[in-house]
Amino acid sequence: MKRITVIAGDRQGLIADLTELLAAGGVNILTINAQCAAGSAYLRLRAEPYDRALALLRDAGYQAVSDQVLVLRIPDRPGNLARVARSLAEQGVDIRGLTMVQRDAGFCVVAVATDDRGTAWEVLREDVLDIP
Repeated sequence: MKRITVIAGDRQGLIADLTELLAAGGVNILTINAQCAAGSAYLRLRAEPYDRALALLRDAGYQAVSDQVLVLRIPDRPGNLARVARSLAEQGVDIRGLTMVQRDAGFCVVAVATDDRGTAWEVLREDVLDIP
């Protein structure tokens, strides 16, 4: 089953708001894990129906990405995004989409869709935001 990763500013009531939104939309949360770092909240969830959950979250303004992409947390310094892109290119992995989701506390959170998620994960594993 696919997972959804939500990146948001850490604030009191965030999980309540997010879970109420999904419940009101008829979405059943199967699993949810969350962690906070440097003022940001990172939530990973499995929900049914998946497509409705993803749409509801995005429509409500949450930065929500499919598990089909890798979510990276890299230092916010010149050249780090180029390092990611070059590392993938050197291993023959094509970037299909890239979104800078957030910049905060000296880091960037970037969602990367590729033509070979397994190889991309191996190449970038030190940068992958690991939420159980």
